[in-house]
Amino acid sequence: MEHLQTVISHLPHSPGVYIYRDGSGQTLYIGKAKDLNKRVSQYWKRDAIGPKTKLLVSQIAGIETIRTASEFDALLLEAKLIHDVLPKYNVILKDDKSPLYILLTLSENLPHVKMIRRSDIPKKLRSRDALFGPFQTATVVRSMMRHLRHTIPYCTQKRRTGKPCFYTHLGLCHPCPSAIEGMQEGEAKTSLVHEYRTNILRLKQLLSGKSGRVTRDLTKQMEKLAAKQRFEEAATVRTHIQHLYRICQKSYDPMLYVSSDAAVEDIYANELSSLQQQLAPYLAVPRLTRIECIDISNTQGKYATGSFVVLTDGRSDTSAYKRFRIRLTSAPNDVAMIGEVVARRFLHTEWQLPDLLIIDGGKGQVKAALQALSFILSERQRVEGSPSITIPVIGLAKRFEEIIIPLPHNRWKTLRLDVTSPGLHLTQRIRDEAHRFALSYHRLLRSRQFVTMSAT
Repeated sequence: MEHLQTVISHLPHSPGVYIYRDGSGQTLYIGKAKDLNKRVSQYWKRDAIGPKTKLLVSQIAGIETIRTASEFDALLLEAKLIHDVLPKYNVILKDDKSPLYILLTLSENLPHVKMIRRSDIPKKLRSRDALFGPFQTATVVRSMMRHLRHTIPYCTQKRRTGKPCFYTHLGLCHPCPSAIEGMQEGEAKTSLVHEYRTNILRLKQLLSGKSGRVTRDLTKQMEKLAAKQRFEEAATVRTHIQHLYRICQKSYDPMLYVSSDAAVEDIYANELSSLQQQLAPYLAVPRLTRIECIDISNTQGKYATGSFVVLTDGRSDTSAYKRFRIRLTSAPNDVAMIGEVVARRFLHTEWQLPDLLIIDGGKGQVKAALQALSFILSERQRVEGSPSITIPVIGLAKRFEEIIIPLPHNRWKTLRLDVTSPGLHLTQRIRDEAHRFALSYHRLLRSRQFVTMSAT
């Protein structure tokens, strides 16, 4: 028992799969966890477990874990291992409930996506059909499929009537196979059938653990659409890629997945080095010890707030975060608001200067930031007699997650990094943190106003 407690105490606080074995090495149970340490520890809390689980715990002689990048990956790995090994307690602890499976009927021209129980599995699966499972927790797998639908739209309608289903209007079923069924044969129908089958094949790849391949395919699709100036469609695909990242990685912050401090430092260093290398051809960025990001939050110009957040050596430095109530009272104008926040931030001579300033926005916001920064720094130089100061400024435009870089002679460079780039992950991480911090202050101001109005 003591050696098991020692093993448990050293388990990481990260997603993964845990495997319980008996004294002979036989697999007793396989489970998945969002946090391996917390989940496995729960089995040894006597008051919190039932008699069947107590029987399982009494037979455990060894614990193995396999860490994964996300809870999504852990869910897929758990299902695969249970399918391959068939541990007895995975059956006993189900309380006679049959586990859930996902069936993709790829043998059909317009495949169905079905969540079925073991008893509903066809006795003879067609060779092109794909079956995934068993998934132990129906609630989790249904939630997973709902999230995947935002990345890979698919249809759940059993009967296809020739009309678009309800989920088509929500963007969760596109193209809708029910509507395709009602079309006359021809080139348009053939194209939509191919598009829908591509969706289901990508869903198969995701459920097979090949999220990287799907991400690359979607990125290529987005770039082709953008090259054809079909920007609205490209933006939709970009949103799908972002949803996929949220499912498969949950966050860009490597702290969520790595328990070793040394490994964390390596990841942060890799992100910083990657960003520095990407910017080097266009900006002089000798170091990236301190990075700041500025964001604005408002509702049609009301309760407008600004914030800047700080990364020091890649880590969030919350003690250095600052927020501002926007003084601008004219019509909603994000560009002018950015200029105001930049000016007010750099008026504080007691605050350390950044090695890089990131603006949440495109060319307009970056230009406003540069103008405000140039004026404030030149005034500081004139008053203090200090040497000339140059602070590199870039923007991160949401539409295609492009890095906007100002160049000499009023020229601009738009840098689109690979979605797997550590440098892009760092800029997205600080941008998202700045947005969160500004939004929290904005909501606070709105709630205060609501309370004041309610009291009058």
